[in-house]
Amino acid sequence: MTKKIIINADDFGLKSSVNKAIVESFKSGTITSTTLMANMPGFDEAVDMAHQNNLTNNIGIHLNLTEGIPLTRDILNTDLFYNENNVDLKRHKKNLFRLSGDDKALIFNEFSAQIEKVRKSGIQITHIDTHHHIDEIWTITQIIQTLLKKYNIPSMRILNNMNESARFHKKMYRKLVNRLIKMNQANYTDYLGNQLEAVARLMNDPSFCEDKKLEIMVHPDYNEGGLIIDKISKREYTFDYPEQLAKIIALQNKHSSF
Repeated sequence: MTKKIIINADDFGLKSSVNKAIVESFKSGTITSTTLMANMPGFDEAVDMAHQNNLTNNIGIHLNLTEGIPLTRDILNTDLFYNENNVDLKRHKKNLFRLSGDDKALIFNEFSAQIEKVRKSGIQITHIDTHHHIDEIWTITQIIQTLLKKYNIPSMRILNNMNESARFHKKMYRKLVNRLIKMNQANYTDYLGNQLEAVARLMNDPSFCEDKKLEIMVHPDYNEGGLIIDKISKREYTFDYPEQLAKIIALQNKHSSF
């Protein structure tokens, strides 16, 4: 039996259909928490829905450098915020490994503005994760750890350590970064993966995370038939958790928060 299973819905605030799918997923017990995007068109609706449905204690922030419009003016004059018309996302993320001191300050200020906007909306922020996994970049991880201290936010998401298809060097890099996050007592889980990765590991070896915390990251939205699905690598999957996993989730997380 794991210590806790957290099922976090990324992208709250992205758009109306995602907002509604996330709130419905809370009500059905499919998810236990979500992370809010401060700079996306669905932000105000997401905040209203969070307050109306008493979800404010289960919401973190989904820091964003890769979609939408930034909140700070200075970063607009740089290439630090992804522009899909001029650069591909993979190249943009690689460029973030080579940040100058000025670049780091601009990103720190943008992330601060996103955090402060969420706080002003009446949401205290339980944890931090990022859009498009930009926290996989060590310089971004360092910025986030500074933000945790500045805003007294308890923890951040670790890097995916259940992706069996990842190359050896990437696995070793993620293991090192996760170790450093844990050394700073900034992690809220011991394992992270998407629904497919987590379910496969739990079904094959239910004891692999015994007495540990596991986060399953999901991306709820509606498909054309009106069914709530989880989008993984642009493909759609249902939330039909195996019975064994569903029972664990129901027992441990129905009324839980971070």
